Amino acid sequence: MTPPSFFILEFRRLVVAVGLAGVYWLIKGDWKLSIALCVACLALSWGWQLARLYRWLAEPDDLPPIGGSSIGSVLHDVYVLRSRTTSGPAPTQRPQLHLKKSLASMRDAALIINSDHRLVWCNDAAEYLLGIRFEEEEGKTLSDVIPGKQLKRYVKREVFQKPLRIKPGPDPEFCVQLEFAHFGSDDRLVFVKDVTEQDKLERMRRDFVGNVSHELRTPLTVIKGYIETLQSFIDGSDRTLQRSLWSMDTQVNRMERLIEDLLWLSRIESIEGERKDDEIHVADLLVDVRDNLAAAWPEREIQLDISSNRGILGSALELRSAISNLVVNALKYSDGVVKIRWANTSVGPSLSVEDIGQGIEPKHIPRLTERFYRVEKSRSQKTGGTGLGLAIVKHVAVSHDAKLFVDSEVGKGSVFRLVFPNDRSVVAQESAVI
Repeated sequence: MTPPSFFILEFRRLVVAVGLAGVYWLIKGDWKLSIALCVACLALSWGWQLARLYRWLAEPDDLPPIGGSSIGSVLHDVYVLRSRTTSGPAPTQRPQLHLKKSLASMRDAALIINSDHRLVWCNDAAEYLLGIRFEEEEGKTLSDVIPGKQLKRYVKREVFQKPLRIKPGPDPEFCVQLEFAHFGSDDRLVFVKDVTEQDKLERMRRDFVGNVSHELRTPLTVIKGYIETLQSFIDGSDRTLQRSLWSMDTQVNRMERLIEDLLWLSRIESIEGERKDDEIHVADLLVDVRDNLAAAWPEREIQLDISSNRGILGSALELRSAISNLVVNALKYSDGVVKIRWANTSVGPSLSVEDIGQGIEPKHIPRLTERFYRVEKSRSQKTGGTGLGLAIVKHVAVSHDAKLFVDSEVGKGSVFRLVFPNDRSVVAQESAVI
């Protein structure tokens, strides 16, 4: 890169400076002043070259000072290298520039935030949907651009596996959904979608189910009252009427359980997005659930195995409902021992309910958490199931950031497992002896 003339010329300058100092020493006889003269000559020469270099660095787009000095060779090399690097975008920047151009032409809103969650870029669709101007919002944190405590907590946790649905702004109907994806090395690409109509339809469905279920409770209560009255008046010898009234009472009780499950499921869905931070001592909760179910199923054995001292941040009422549904299902669809385990795993504490029953065929497992889905309708009618228990478990799992896993083998039994994330678990206080 740098030609040999550079070193030759600098050596000549040094020889000239030493020669001048030697001549001065021969004339004056003062060697100290001779050395000072040599150093001064070299300093002036190099200082002049450095001054030219700084002037060029201030305006690097101009041609470098190449006229005859040795530093000119170095500046020429720097200028050539810089011309090569600035002639086009860096290879790593080209995909980003192309992606930004593509996102700018999209109808969907898109934003880019950096590792500090500050706004780096957004397209016109995002400005229109969120009512912002990029020139004014650039550099602000995403929670300042899109206000809301829920978004602030979501971004702070940096767990972006599932999208976030929020209602920013003063309009209570306006609802958006945010989905995060990696972009570049540390940036995040955020897609924002208007889901106002979808949210409104889901809310209408929940309200409809809740209202209808609530309105059905009164006539069912009246019917049940009349059935009990008739049962107390009929003659014990009239077997046909007894069976009819017993069948009516059974169906009314089943309808009551169905309505209760629908109302509870509607309530869970309505508060699914809310943060639940109550500290729950899971070991004590499991003991309580086991004791209550053991009293209702005295002929069955329920074993409890607790090897974790972790608690959970969440809703005790919802967790109790989920655990009870899992254990009751195990009791209904099996004849052997039902085992409840609370243990630590590498990803977080795990709650499992194991039974030794008929098992479930693999084709049914993906649909188990659907409402009213039954593996065998005849078996569900026999046990009095409503088909909503596992749907409730699924919604409780979602509201507590947990995952529901089902392992089952036909003829050997099933294991239903809820795995909670570590950021949901806390060290629980000492509990009562189990």
